[in-house]
Amino acid sequence: MGETIQIGKTVAVIADVDVLVVGSGIAGSTAAVTAAREGARTLVVDRFGYPGGNMGPGMIAGAPNLELPDSMAAGMPGIPGEFIRRCESYTNAPLLNHYFRDAQVVSYVWLKMMEESGVRQMFNVYAADPILEGHVVKGLLVETKSGTQAIRARVVIDATGDADVVARAGAPVDDGHQYFSGGMYFAMANVDIETYDTHVAIEEPSPEDLRWAESLGEPIVSRLEYLGPLLPYYRAAWEAGDYKCMIEVDGLGTVFCDHGVFRSVSGVQYVADPLRIGRYGILGAMVGVCGTEKALSGDPAAMTMLEVACRTYVFDTAQFLIRRVPGFQRAYLHVIAPYFHARGGRSAVTECPVSADDVNGGRRFDDVVFVADQHTLPRRPDGRVTAAEVYGYKPTQTYDFPYRQFLPIGIEGLLVAGRAAIIQPPKMRTRWMVFLMGQAAGAAAALAVRTGETPRDLDVTGLQRLLHRKYQSPLGDEQRLQELKIV
Repeated sequence: MGETIQIGKTVAVIADVDVLVVGSGIAGSTAAVTAAREGARTLVVDRFGYPGGNMGPGMIAGAPNLELPDSMAAGMPGIPGEFIRRCESYTNAPLLNHYFRDAQVVSYVWLKMMEESGVRQMFNVYAADPILEGHVVKGLLVETKSGTQAIRARVVIDATGDADVVARAGAPVDDGHQYFSGGMYFAMANVDIETYDTHVAIEEPSPEDLRWAESLGEPIVSRLEYLGPLLPYYRAAWEAGDYKCMIEVDGLGTVFCDHGVFRSVSGVQYVADPLRIGRYGILGAMVGVCGTEKALSGDPAAMTMLEVACRTYVFDTAQFLIRRVPGFQRAYLHVIAPYFHARGGRSAVTECPVSADDVNGGRRFDDVVFVADQHTLPRRPDGRVTAAEVYGYKPTQTYDFPYRQFLPIGIEGLLVAGRAAIIQPPKMRTRWMVFLMGQAAGAAAALAVRTGETPRDLDVTGLQRLLHRKYQSPLGDEQRLQELKIV
């Protein structure tokens, strides 16, 4: 409309802390615990009522494993490793082996680790404008049930996933149009899994079904490895006019079950189910949104349209499964995650964003905060390109993740960590990397408070020594550590 109004009001300061972490997903929770353990008075705020992000409220949206690189075959170091071990003491199985059990464990363990480390928590609040003095962030306004309130902080960490604080501070952001990929997880219960496995999961689509799928276009064709067994049922429902397996949302993207129906409760990788939870008849699926160059995560109207479409599609899909797919006749829609996730989206433009060329070339940075080991799967037998090639990186390549990737351009007192710190491609959103981003950002924030420096002026060598000695963050071999004067 172009119309504006001007608002002026007095806002109560409800907290004055050293480090304020905005968002309690993987990066934010790790950052908060790390900062607190380094002696900083730390507060974390989040829009949900409990922490964990896509591993908590999101019910492990995405891959059902940590996708650890070969260099971490023995497990993750530092606070992430402690978190994972504590979770697995409750799950009695590898973390992310089962959505429903593990999502609750994740949130509980983060709550306990925050409590033990002295992290203050404030949930069910939304981040609003940062408190600015010139170009320096001095805290944040939050919207609560009591209205707008203020939190003062010496350092703020934006772990919102969408660079919300960075954007509202007026710092440059990438709108994320190159890669968004939104969606949500849902599950069906009371499924006769034996019947489904026997009559559906092992079926090969007929040539007629394949030709029909090709007529629908790229979204379905690109996912035939997951959707192939469902094609006969999709086609019958489509031609009968009672269900469409993919829907277009006002030019914003195509909604469909981009990974099919998970044949185990664990997900598309069919990892082991040592607790035999599959016997309870729970099968999962994930709705994805593709072709989303016009859908921007910073656009609330577009996000509302997509989320409403996805939630409606989930219910319609549940009815389709019950009506037409063997094994689902007595099933019901068990749960839809409250978290509409995105594997990409708006992100900060930082001092040193790692590029695909940096990844492919194994780029080294003197301000490295961890070494990334970007291993990939080989080309598929059918010759189609792999996700690795789409993202533009080579198999088994190591490169450095620099501290400057946490520093938004043109603004002081603010660090950004997690998905909002990367511009995709290349793919740097894997969970183990996000854990390490959070740990490094939390340590940096606490060090900056301790030394009285801004995050931008921080002595990076001191940060590296802390990450190496206390948190065993991977920074390179002995020769590299000596070059960096870490040892």
